[in-house]
Amino acid sequence: MKEEIINKLKELTKHDHIEIVLKGDKAIWSALHLVKKKLLIPEEGGWLSYEKFPAKMGIDFEKVACNNAIIDLEDLKEKVKEADVFLYQNPGGYHAEQQMEEIYKICKENDCLVVLDISGAIGTKLCNGDYADVMLSSFGRWKLIEAKVGGFISCKEESVFNQIKDTFEVLEDEEKLKTINEKIDDLPNRIKFLTERRTQVIGDLKDYNVINKNHLGFVVIVEFNNDDVKEKIIKYCENNSLEFTECPRYIRINKTAISIEIKRL
Repeated sequence: MKEEIINKLKELTKHDHIEIVLKGDKAIWSALHLVKKKLLIPEEGGWLSYEKFPAKMGIDFEKVACNNAIIDLEDLKEKVKEADVFLYQNPGGYHAEQQMEEIYKICKENDCLVVLDISGAIGTKLCNGDYADVMLSSFGRWKLIEAKVGGFISCKEESVFNQIKDTFEVLEDEEKLKTINEKIDDLPNRIKFLTERRTQVIGDLKDYNVINKNHLGFVVIVEFNNDDVKEKIIKYCENNSLEFTECPRYIRINKTAISIEIKRL
C-alpha cells in the first residue's frame, strides 16, 4: 500500500524521494534539521509550527514581509543572504498564491534551500516540485487530503533526503495507509467541491472587501473596518452553516478580517 501511495505522490509532486510520516508537523520537524545558519518564514499565512519548532530546536529564524500573505520578493532578496532554508506555504494562509518560480530563483541564487508546505496546494497548479527542494503536507483534518492521519515529506535530490531521513517518524499502519490512499484518489473531487463553494461564497459577498478573491484558495478572507460589517459577515456565515475564525491570525492574515473556513466543509 505504501508503495502505491508513494507512486501517486511522485506524480503529484514531481519529486522522487518521498516518505509517509505520522503527521504533517513531523514532516516540518524533519525539514528543519536542514537549517545550519538561519531559517526564513513568512510574517503571515504560515503554520503555527513555523514559529514554534525553531524556538524548541534552538534555530535562529527571521520573518519575511508579506502583502496580504503574499511574500514580498524584495524583502526576501535582502534577508535570504543570511539564511540557508526558507519555509513557506502555498497558497499562503490557504488564500494567497505565491510566486513559486521567482521565490525559488531568488533562493537558489543565494544557496538557500526552499521547503514548500503544500497542505493546501496538492493536486492543484500551486503544487510544483520544480520550484522546491523539499515539499511536505499534512493529511490531517480539514486538509485537501483529509485522511485525518499522516503526512509526507518529499525531496527533489536524494542527497537532501539522505540528510534528514534518520529524523523521519514513519507511518506503517496498513489501515491508516489504506485511508490515505482512498483520500488521494478522491482529491480531484474534494478540490472541485471546495472550489465551487468558495466561488459561491465570494459571489455572495461581492459587496465586501474579499482579499485575494481571484487567487486559488480554500478559505475566504473578508476584511472589515467596523463592528457592523463584522456582524453582517458573521451572520452570513451562521445562516449558511459556514465555520469562521477571526483575524489577525498568523495562519491566515495579520489584518482585521473574518476567515470563512471553506476547507472545513
